[in-house]
Amino acid sequence: MKNIIFYFQRNNNFSKGINDDDDDDKYAVEEAEFDSNTEDLSNIDQRIYPREILTDQDDPSLYPSSGASNLNDEANGTHTDSVYLHQCIRRRPSEDCHFPDARFTFFPDKKQEDVIKILLKAQAEMDKIWSNIDKRYTKITITPKIRPQMIREFKREYDSYLSKEYPTQVKSVKDALLILRKSSFGILILNTKNQILAVQNYQGTWSAPKGHPKYKDDGTLEIPSETVSRESCEELLITCKRNKRKLTINKDNLDHFFGLNNDNFLECRFNDRPGTNDGLRQIGLFVVRVDETKWTFSLKDNKENRACEWLNIADIVRNKPEVGRDIYYTLRPFAQYLKDNPMP
Repeated sequence: MKNIIFYFQRNNNFSKGINDDDDDDKYAVEEAEFDSNTEDLSNIDQRIYPREILTDQDDPSLYPSSGASNLNDEANGTHTDSVYLHQCIRRRPSEDCHFPDARFTFFPDKKQEDVIKILLKAQAEMDKIWSNIDKRYTKITITPKIRPQMIREFKREYDSYLSKEYPTQVKSVKDALLILRKSSFGILILNTKNQILAVQNYQGTWSAPKGHPKYKDDGTLEIPSETVSRESCEELLITCKRNKRKLTINKDNLDHFFGLNNDNFLECRFNDRPGTNDGLRQIGLFVVRVDETKWTFSLKDNKENRACEWLNIADIVRNKPEVGRDIYYTLRPFAQYLKDNPMP
């Protein structure tokens, strides 16, 4: 399977992102929810990516190195000595929703339709467990100590489910689902003051609202715009004023109102999270601009993130520590790109 990718010059202007027609009536921040404990995912890369991604996106020249780092990662605050922090590029996202064939290699003795059912069922159980955990913590104040506790509960309950449901295939199920967690898609919202909307997790790190793609009930994979619509509305309460009315944006109309444009898509690759062996991660963000006097954004709850604010691009780019925690770890490359390539 080959995805055809088109690359654009860095000085191209962004086209209009928001749909202003008058007749128009959750993991923002990546967290290690579970570990494979089975296989270094860099080895899985070797089995998966040559078959799935046959494009120029792995060309090192497209991701020039910015040198060594001595920083802490956004997800768990642990130390990293990553040697390559990649720069942001502009490209069109893939719209291939075909269930990745390489996932079937984890289940050599299973029919394809059975593999799809297994992964959909395991994915649904993940959502169910998180929903139950959220309910248990409804009346509890979430803190930097409580959030990791919630993640530990999830890991324990999910591992228990897999051990009972697929006692001989725990490794295969985990590895197949972990591949999806190597990619995140989100939205980079700019206001008229050229500020970026960002969410802050309980480790103090800021990022764009984003999340991982999911398998859909029909056996296909979400395309980036579908992931963005679902994740943004799970995470944020978004409203806009139109014709003297206040409209609430949902996953079914977000693409329409924001006008997610494949030509306004930025991507950056990051090194693995320390201690997880999950290989390179990629984050892709659709860029849109809004009038902050007409649009409002707030967290739907504080279970995953604790703040949602407008941040200055210059502050994000400038605040780059030599050591210690980097609170703009995954946000800075996108901010730098927008600083160098202003959006009209």
